[in-house]
Amino acid sequence: MSNAINLWSGEKGGTGKSWLARLDCQRHLDRQQDFFLIDTDKSNATTSNYYGSYKFDKQAYFSEAASRASTANSILDAALLRPVVANCRAGTNESLLTWLVTKKVPQTATRLGIRMRYLFVSDLENDSLNLFQPTAKAIGQYMPIIFVANVGRNTTDLEFFESSGFQALLSQYQAPVISLGLFDLVLKKVIDGRNPERKLLTWGEARDYPDFGILGQQEIQTYLEDFYAQLDRAERLADHAFSERSASRDANPSETETLPPPTRKRNSTNG
Repeated sequence: MSNAINLWSGEKGGTGKSWLARLDCQRHLDRQQDFFLIDTDKSNATTSNYYGSYKFDKQAYFSEAASRASTANSILDAALLRPVVANCRAGTNESLLTWLVTKKVPQTATRLGIRMRYLFVSDLENDSLNLFQPTAKAIGQYMPIIFVANVGRNTTDLEFFESSGFQALLSQYQAPVISLGLFDLVLKKVIDGRNPERKLLTWGEARDYPDFGILGQQEIQTYLEDFYAQLDRAERLADHAFSERSASRDANPSETETLPPPTRKRNSTNG
């Protein structure tokens, strides 16, 4: 089976990209699948703090300068060997596109049998949701788009997300939806190092952490299983839809792929 690159992104900072990337890392571990983790934010490698032993040995980050676009090349090198979980810094769409276009990444990935996916992580706030359409329009010509609704970050203001207009956008861009519910904050604090050992826990360690007891451990297991099932389904749907779009473009070669105009800068806080 070909390897895949899952790019956990979404432009806005603080939406839970690192949280989701960690879940994806654990999915590979629970299935005894070798993988590489790549944190593209050099100054805030959040996911690596938990799953650092699975890091690829070459740093990768996105640069908006075409003359420095090769700084992301190792993502594809890693995918030649194993599936890749990439936690992307916020506000990297423009530099991601620079890499895709100048280095002809989609063409090379297709030739090598590597699948790429963009997972748009949203906290469902309006500023995050407003970034989806330009992201899907720009990135969706190069790879499948999956929308990740991090409901646990916003359980009260879902009107925009649930509106017919936004749901029509998801349908237009054939973006399957993953919905991640609220996670117990007491358990989260312990996982994030507020424990006697002051240790950051992987999801696997948290699932077996004795102090959580039977109910806490079961809650984590259920949370993981639900995420795995949703992501599996979303990947299948997104890959199939993109394959059909690609076949349609091949039949209509007049449809060209170009870089969109630069987008306005966003908060680059990782999440």
